[in-house]
Amino acid sequence: MRELIPAISIAGFAATAASAGITLDEGTFGDFSDDRFNPTRAVLASGTNRISGRFGISPTPDVHDLDYVTFRVEAGWELTSFRVASASVGGAFAFVAIQSGPIVTIPADWTSINSPLLGWAHFGTASVGSDLLEDMRNSPGSVGFTGPLGAGEYALWIMELDTSEAHSYAFDVEVTAVPAPGAVTAIAAWAACGRRRRRA
Repeated sequence: MRELIPAISIAGFAATAASAGITLDEGTFGDFSDDRFNPTRAVLASGTNRISGRFGISPTPDVHDLDYVTFRVEAGWELTSFRVASASVGGAFAFVAIQSGPIVTIPADWTSINSPLLGWAHFGTASVGSDLLEDMRNSPGSVGFTGPLGAGEYALWIMELDTSEAHSYAFDVEVTAVPAPGAVTAIAAWAACGRRRRRA
């Protein structure tokens, strides 16, 4: 797999530590891969990870600048949000999809509504600040998923159909520690105790 940054492991981050994640930026590391079988590769860190790039126009006229990025969520952690930090797109929206595994298995001109994608979403200027996970998990034709995305490899497919100029995007991908079973029970008990006090 093409690798633009060193593999940054989240192993060793404490669950209570305030850490900033990584920044994967085309402006620093160069153009993200256009090859769905050889995506740009990263390992997400605890906290908010910024993935930002440019798409749309490419060196070849009328050919999309596709961006494919593969990232890993390590054991004991989960992806809890996929927020649009910024978006400058052609028309009303652009496209982002996520698939389980290290590659995207369908071509960019896929026409069938049914696909192996975990989910997909349209995004644009109006989406800034929005978490796209809910749209992705309920997207038509996709495999779908519930709750946060657990440990494993995931591939992103990011595309803008307008090839007349360069457009840009940035996503904030949040990774947090999976709560220990005891911690979940304690939090639930604490919340129930608070509700009883308010009723008293």
